[in-house]
Amino acid sequence: MIRWSLDQALSQKGYEVLSVENGRKAVEAIGRQTFDFIITDLMMPELDGWKVLETARNARPQPRVIIMTAHGKEFKEMAQQKGAWAYVEKPYLVEKIEELLKLP
Repeated sequence: MIRWSLDQALSQKGYEVLSVENGRKAVEAIGRQTFDFIITDLMMPELDGWKVLETARNARPQPRVIIMTAHGKEFKEMAQQKGAWAYVEKPYLVEKIEELLKLP
């Protein structure tokens, strides 16, 4: 539901969105094409968001990765240390993601 809502909101704002249902498919997509931004949850089926972040950090060109989670601020510092560009706690507002995407 969150993935669908975010996909719809960003598509309506004119962003080109590729939405996948699990971490394995996200890692596969990163291997096939380039992205400006990647928005990933930490807890996902098959592979977690940490693996998606690690894969994205090794991609060229390197996308900006936004981590979103319902697990509170306990992971914020870890996400920053691992190279996440931004961190958003659930429940998040689509507006917050949109604001982040507009930053240089």
